[in-house]
Order: sequence, then C-alpha cells, then structure tokens
Amino acid sequence: MKIFCLSIYNENYELFKKFGLDPVGLGSQNFDNKWLKDKGLNNISDKNKNFGEYTFHYYLWKNKINKEIYNDWIGFCTYRRFWIKKNFLEPKNIDNLEEAIIRKPDSSWEGYDVILVEPLVINKVKNIKLIKRNLIEVLKKPSVLFSKTSLRDQFNIFHGSYYLKEAIKLLKENDRSPFSDFLDGYSYNAFNMFICKNSSILNKFYEEIFQWLFKCEEIFQKEELKGYDKIRIYGFLAERYMPYWFKKNFKTLAWPIAFFDTHKLFSR
Repeated sequence: MKIFCLSIYNENYELFKKFGLDPVGLGSQNFDNKWLKDKGLNNISDKNKNFGEYTFHYYLWKNKINKEIYNDWIGFCTYRRFWIKKNFLEPKNIDNLEEAIIRKPDSSWEGYDVILVEPLVINKVKNIKLIKRNLIEVLKKPSVLFSKTSLRDQFNIFHGSYYLKEAIKLLKENDRSPFSDFLDGYSYNAFNMFICKNSSILNKFYEEIFQWLFKCEEIFQKEELKGYDKIRIYGFLAERYMPYWFKKNFKTLAWPIAFFDTHKLFSR
C-alpha cells in the first residue's frame, strides 16, 4: 500500500518516512530533492493557492499514474490527518500516532474499491456564525437560521452560492441532479482524503475531477477570489464532489482518521 502524505512544511520528511508514508511537499516553502513535489514536466504548481492538494494530484496524474501501473491500494493523507487502524484511540503523542497509523490494507477492505474517511456531520451551524460569515446568503435563505445546516447551505454561506450554482451547471448532465440531491444532505466524507484499490480507479477519478475543475476555472477566473474561503474554491468544490462521485461509481467503505498536527513538533 502506498500512502502519500502531503505537507506544506519541510521539517517532517524523516517523520513521515518513519511512519511508512511517501512525503510530498506543496506550497511556497523550499523542499529539497528528496521530497516528491507537485512540480514536473506537466504541472499546475503555480495554481496551488487555488487548487490546494489537487496540484499534486494533477502532477501524479500527468507524470506518474498514466506511466506506471500500480495494482495495489494508493491513497493520501496530510501532515495533520492520518489514516489509523480501526478501534485505536485518538493519539495523544507522537508514539501513539506511530502505533496507530495503518501501514497495510485491513482484511475488512476486501470487496471494496475505495476507502473514504468516516462521515463528517454538519449539524446546525450557530446563527451568529452564519450571520458573521455571510449575511447576504442568510438573507437569501432566512430559513437556515431555524433548521439544520445542509451541505448546500454550509457551502453557500462559507464560499458563496454563485460558485456552487455555476459549478453544478458545468457537470455532466447525468450528475447535476444527483449531486444537487447529495448537497441537500447533512454529512460527507471530508478533507479530500481517500484510498483507491488501484491506480486505474484513481485515474478515472482524475479524468473526471480535472475536466470539471478546469471548466470551473474558466468561469471563475474573472472573479476576484479573496479570502481563504474563495481563494481555495476549487479544493472546496472537489471536497464535496469527491465522495459523491466515488460512492456513485464504486463500492466504498468509511474508515477512521486521526487529527495530529505534526508541524507543532517542529515549531515549539
């Protein structure tokens, strides 16, 4: 099993290798040549501030996956979120984390195609937070103040309804309505983390997601993308579409992850 661990910091290479992960450096920091990066013959590294981790996914797609057949599980984690063995408690220290991290496919994965993180339930976002984040969107739909917050409502208020509405229009026709229905739900498999059974499945996802994101970019590049919630708009769109698409096309299994910010080990 190959798990790429994505980081925007260059201090934790040896730690990730110790964990049995493949370190990947993203962002503006200088990573030496031992790191795998999002730069190569075909890359969109300069779009990292907008696409986030998907600049590495693009590099992998154009420079690795189409050239190397990988018939084993292949997935992704980050320097703050890690796939862990089932029934392990949230790690309190680095030794706990090293013991908890899963290094080989679990026997229960047999018969599944894609592993997704356990669903994140949105529940009701506090009214004061909704109003502070985007009063205009709240005024468009005042009922959000009195009901549970759906994926659609959460996206609209945090990132803007214009972007989601236009993005849905750019999907393939047979995905528009089902994806819209998915957004009316209250949970999703978040963080752009997943593990595919092989590179063939991963390649199919890349063909789908980048075709859509680049169409969105053509429309949104005329907009002034300010603030984290809009600058990273393509990553946020992909985060919602990814679990929908995998669940529609493959047999998926939800799996636990742990939050542990490894950068704090080097920033004290």
